Amino acid sequence: MANINSFDYWMEQLANRSKSTKEHYALYFNKFAKYMGKSANELIEMQKEAEKHTGDRRENRVLEGKVKGFMKHLEDKPYSIATRKMAYAAVLSFFECNSYPLDMHPHDRPSGESRGSRIPEKQEIVKMLNAAKSRTYRATIFFLKDSGLRVSVLVRLRWADFEEFGEGFWGWKVLTRKRKVQATPFVGPETTEALKLLERKDERVFPIARTTLSNAISQIVQMAGLKDVSAHGLRKFFNVELQAARIPKEWRYQFMGKKVGAYDENRLSKLFNAYREAYDNLRVYGAGVNAEVEKLKKSLEELRAENQELRQQLNEHTLSSDEAKDLLERIKKLEKLAEQT
Repeated sequence: MANINSFDYWMEQLANRSKSTKEHYALYFNKFAKYMGKSANELIEMQKEAEKHTGDRRENRVLEGKVKGFMKHLEDKPYSIATRKMAYAAVLSFFECNSYPLDMHPHDRPSGESRGSRIPEKQEIVKMLNAAKSRTYRATIFFLKDSGLRVSVLVRLRWADFEEFGEGFWGWKVLTRKRKVQATPFVGPETTEALKLLERKDERVFPIARTTLSNAISQIVQMAGLKDVSAHGLRKFFNVELQAARIPKEWRYQFMGKKVGAYDENRLSKLFNAYREAYDNLRVYGAGVNAEVEKLKKSLEELRAENQELRQQLNEHTLSSDEAKDLLERIKKLEKLAEQT
């Protein structure tokens, strides 16, 4: 038993957990080990010794007290409640998997509401884009708000896997690593225009590490003067905007790479048409302008037709002088309105 590396043994016991979970657990356990000034093996030895005490029962729970101190340390930093809960779970998992579980009470667990990042407004996303000096980071912000993908999925997308759908719309097919879900993300003209500016020097669209990209977006948020916004907030933005466009939840989940049922829509043409029709909801520049432009164009054509008809009546002299005068005034007003339109 003395030859077993406690940390490696723990990682082996987590073999059925997602890569992301194992990475986060390792990260926060190492923070605890640093806080304690001990190695993984030394922490197990501490717990072994604590379990041997049969006299003063307080000596059996030395590490439990240290864990509570670590939670307070993280709170003072301050780390979010979600992060503290993850760190707490990681430390408990380490001792439990090594067969020396800690005797923690339910009320020892970090408590509080975990709301996560908020949903940014469209004008706030524009501020983020303006603060991003790199073409690559601008493209990632566009991509995240247009697709609803996680950063971890985004950084694995390959140029070889994309398909053009016309009118500035592109799509990908990708298997998400966290949930093993086949996602069908699309992006619209705002994103594809940004992607066209990138140099393709790598088979990946965004040859960036997940952590590097997340940190970069956090810095951009700060430079934009925003609070409580993160890369995950753009995923939430995508979901609520398409919800407002009445895209079914299952279809939104299919776009985002969230788990859906076996009998949900998987016809690419149906999914794409729904996305394209709803895309104005995702635009941050001139949001909703396309539909309004079409409406104005139609009104302008009607004005021009009426104008032509009135001029024809004047030319044919079928109107009295008073009627002609009134019509001339109407024509002037219509022409002025047409110019404004």
